[in-house]
Amino acid sequence: MNEVLHQFLEKHPRAAFVDLVLPDLNGIARGKRIPVDMLAKAFGAGVNLPASIFALDITGATVDATGLVWETGDADHLCRCVPETLQPMPWRSVPSAQILLTMDDHGSGFFADPRAIAQRAVARLKAMGMRPQVAFELEFYLYGLEDGRPRPLAPGGFPDEDTQVYDLDSLDRQQAFFDALHSACASQGLPLEGTVAEYAPGQFEVNLHYRHDALRAADDAWFLKRLVKGVAQAQGCCATFMAKPYPALAGSGMHVHVSLADGQGNNVFARQPAVLRHALGGLLNTLPEGVALFAPHANSYRRFQTASYAPTMPCWGENNRTAALRIPSSEPDALRIEHRFAGADANPYLVLAAILEGIAFGIEAAMEPPPPISGNAYASAEGGPAALPGRWEEALAALAVGERLRPRLGMDFVDVYCAVKQQEMARLAAAYHPLEYGWYLDRA
Repeated sequence: MNEVLHQFLEKHPRAAFVDLVLPDLNGIARGKRIPVDMLAKAFGAGVNLPASIFALDITGATVDATGLVWETGDADHLCRCVPETLQPMPWRSVPSAQILLTMDDHGSGFFADPRAIAQRAVARLKAMGMRPQVAFELEFYLYGLEDGRPRPLAPGGFPDEDTQVYDLDSLDRQQAFFDALHSACASQGLPLEGTVAEYAPGQFEVNLHYRHDALRAADDAWFLKRLVKGVAQAQGCCATFMAKPYPALAGSGMHVHVSLADGQGNNVFARQPAVLRHALGGLLNTLPEGVALFAPHANSYRRFQTASYAPTMPCWGENNRTAALRIPSSEPDALRIEHRFAGADANPYLVLAAILEGIAFGIEAAMEPPPPISGNAYASAEGGPAALPGRWEEALAALAVGERLRPRLGMDFVDVYCAVKQQEMARLAAAYHPLEYGWYLDRA
């Protein structure tokens, strides 16, 4: 029996079920739930699942245009367990565990598997002699339902309009949730570093500690999203990573901190300033093509508003939260880029892949960035760099025909991703809005 499995069962002898999880293009947990006594077989022989999992839209509807369904006979592919991701699911009433799967395509990873795409991006930088080190920060809302609509949780008699950013009392008022979250993170080995009350009632940010293994950092972010939702449900409330759940309140972002280490573990950005410049240049140059991955849904584009802390222009700045790319104030050994563009609704694996491929592109091409932005990036928009795609269809078009990011992520993957998102977009456009009846039914 695999040693990882043996140690896990010794530590969690009451575990009854295991979720074998293959995250889809949207980061939704797909896969199988099996009795724990079948896990040894899954470790050894793997699990068969259809590639059409990567042809599902956000609603779970199959997208025929991906070519992953009828053309292949909806064929199964072998999926392997990722041993280091085996961990408990402490929010479930029945002791359970979960483990990530990765779809194996003759040992090289399936072309449409987001985790495999991120793994290839990590490998590209390693082949260049640099190891990416990464940490994720995620914002989310705790909410309850009122008349079927979400309402931010603001316990203790405080009005919903109260923002109270960085307010420690707001964390105290959600003490039961955060106590459970911290305990669950510890049991799962997730390196939770800090929690912050954010810019709206019921909105919080959780920070994960740096990982020297960038792929594990993306695993952390994916597991954290599932954990936050599970703990909230166990506490009798709900959590959402939707990018902009409320029109008048702050959106939720996914901020990614990344640095590069050389073979001796030294910070490359600190020792080779040209590499930092080229990384910034590559990230800014590929950002227009990556918008569709950083903002994957129709709602994602509501987040990008002036004076919202969601960046709207391809620019960088030092210690400047209005820029898309920020160089935080730090000691030299901690010099890093904070990528602030992605929404919390994005798939962490695809976000990581797009960022690392942008960095690799910039280093390979020795691409110089424009001068850093000073002050308010929103006020500097006029006469500045070209605006990023601001609509879903524009972002998908930019990715579909892109000449930089698309070949690095894989032409076939981009075709599948765009097909899935185009079906979602078409279905949303065809849906009737309640205002259509309110405005036109009696008046037309």
